[in-house]
Amino acid sequence: MGTGILVWYSIPSLLLLLFFIAYKYNKTSLIVGAMLSCSLIMFYLLFFTQTYLSDNRLLRTISAIPAILLGLFLTVGVYMFIAFLVFNTYAILKREKRDLKHFLTLILAIGLLLVIIIPRFIDMSVFPQIMGYVIYSAYGLVIYYLLHLTQFVVSIILCNFSHPLYEQNYIIVLGCWIQNGKVTPHLAKRIDRAVEFYNKQKAVRKPPRLILSGGKGPDESCTEAEAMEQYALEKGIPQEDLLVESKSSCTLENMKFSKEIMDSESGGKPYKCIYATNNYHLLRAGIFARKAGLKISGIGAKTAFYYLPNAILREYIAYIYIYLKQNIVFGILGLIGGSIAVYYLMKITARGV
Repeated sequence: MGTGILVWYSIPSLLLLLFFIAYKYNKTSLIVGAMLSCSLIMFYLLFFTQTYLSDNRLLRTISAIPAILLGLFLTVGVYMFIAFLVFNTYAILKREKRDLKHFLTLILAIGLLLVIIIPRFIDMSVFPQIMGYVIYSAYGLVIYYLLHLTQFVVSIILCNFSHPLYEQNYIIVLGCWIQNGKVTPHLAKRIDRAVEFYNKQKAVRKPPRLILSGGKGPDESCTEAEAMEQYALEKGIPQEDLLVESKSSCTLENMKFSKEIMDSESGGKPYKCIYATNNYHLLRAGIFARKAGLKISGIGAKTAFYYLPNAILREYIAYIYIYLKQNIVFGILGLIGGSIAVYYLMKITARGV
């Protein structure tokens, strides 16, 4: 391997090293996930370039597989993705109540389909330059947000690789909607995940105390924390290891009010804690934890596959809202950059190059 190639490989290697360092200190940042993605993409491009210029047919075939798969997705794969979103909407409505939030996958499918179909019915002879830019901009914006959503999913996956040590003083269990004063299966999984960690730590040292965090919603007969406490007691957790936080109405307040309890209980001494929630919620919960002054990681409860696509879309929309100003700026840059890229790509394709 020549010196020039080593220099090129040093760039993604450095990026990968920075990822591991950043990931250790903050697992809930899209920038951290982007470092990993960019590093792996650069490694692949370098590998593809080397193998393409070599005489080894086997390596050339192997290196071409990801590019072929990407090409298939940009053609047939888009329609398969739309079909999957429609089917997922049917699956979730079959098992869950008919709520607007459960139609998000269908809305995304319709949106993608419209972006594909509408340009075919537009008369390009009328204001061709303006109409062309509108179409390219629409394509560019869709590509940008699909890439952004993909990176968001990568970051959620990275959050789930966190494995806190069994040396915690507290576990914040994040509440969610309850029904008839009882925890829902969705919420039960969060508590079960915390109980699992509790029992494993108890086997080696003093167990952590569970902070059951959740207030009372307008359609709930009691606070979420009270329902969670009853469930945790039924799971065998002693009363003395349960702390109740029943004022919060959102994830940020879950973290803020739980921190107040831990600060008070610890008497000013340093303590270690984690949070327990559903696996798809780990990223956003971690962002709110840092906003509340808690540099902590979380443990995620498994979620049924049929529920994941819709839940991730809800999380993504909520994430966009958290960093609304930044996302507007990057959205505009993505719109411009994406439209230029699509324009030249279509121009090259039209020439048959």
